[in-house]
Amino acid sequence: MSKFDKYVFLPSFSLQPNKVVSFNSVFIKDHTNNQLKTSKDFKKTKALRFKGLNDNNIIKRSSHNFQISDNAYRNLKKKINWLYYLAKSKQVKTYNGKSIYNFKIGFITLTLPSKQRTCTKDVTTNLLNTFLTEIRQRTKMSNYVWRLEFQKNGNVHYHIVTDTYIDFYLCQSIWNRILKNNGYIEEYQKKFKDLNLSQYRNIVDPDHKQEYNLIVKRYAKGKSTKWTNPNSIDVKSVVSNRAISNYISKYFSKDCEDNPQKNEFDTEENSNNLRLWFCSRSLSKLNTVTNFCEAVKYDIFSIVSHCKKIKRYIHKYAICYYFEISEMSGNARKWIEIILKDYSKKQGYIPAD
Repeated sequence: MSKFDKYVFLPSFSLQPNKVVSFNSVFIKDHTNNQLKTSKDFKKTKALRFKGLNDNNIIKRSSHNFQISDNAYRNLKKKINWLYYLAKSKQVKTYNGKSIYNFKIGFITLTLPSKQRTCTKDVTTNLLNTFLTEIRQRTKMSNYVWRLEFQKNGNVHYHIVTDTYIDFYLCQSIWNRILKNNGYIEEYQKKFKDLNLSQYRNIVDPDHKQEYNLIVKRYAKGKSTKWTNPNSIDVKSVVSNRAISNYISKYFSKDCEDNPQKNEFDTEENSNNLRLWFCSRSLSKLNTVTNFCEAVKYDIFSIVSHCKKIKRYIHKYAICYYFEISEMSGNARKWIEIILKDYSKKQGYIPAD
């Protein structure tokens, strides 16, 4: 008997907002009662069995060393793609009265204005979590993803993406208050309060690559507030599919060669169980829509093929098709959106108004 005779392979698909995968679901024949048993871990168990390995031979990573795994990075991107796809396009007004049309999601970056004072785990717990708690209370934000990274100076910073519009000034007010309560504003004041414009420029722009007028404005603003309100955040709005890809690459990249693995406060012991990224419970429920090809009335791969730009990658156990829903014809797009939105509703996902 062939080693594969005890398996049954059924053509299946899995669907996400920007990807559909063709693969075989694997079942094990049970000859005693003529039934099939599922084998979800077929790929892993098959590889181990045929290579003569067992669970004791599997090397387990004891520490992430502040480097996100390939699998975690794919999952992170998946959550952001779901977030963007399900977000409602809307018009919002900023604190200054400026209108932003077709707003879907926003990217927020939180930084430390002075040298990091404690280990990253404490910064995440005491600063980031406090910020997220207050933002959720004040803006009703419920769908979001955040990612931890490091600057060249060793300071941790955080990127947050959400479908809730959060004004720059509200964000800055909350974050700077949290920074002040943890001693970062005081250190920032000490660093800049006695500097003249030339000294300030040499610190913030040592290579003199930025526009001089911009440096002057920042210096004047700092002086006017007595250096109590540092520019510790950045807020960007995303209104297009192309922009979301750019922001994922820029702010949620897997690795950055300029980023240190840790700073002087971080050790393997105090970084145990530290999250490198996280998403809201609402997004954690969204994964992939999976079904057998014969169980649906439509040919999912024929539908996706109507997309003008489609990329196909052939792997050992699957074929992946990447597409843009916005570039599909009307009927094809309608079918895909029915599947995806019906799935999200069943998972209880509610986009921000």
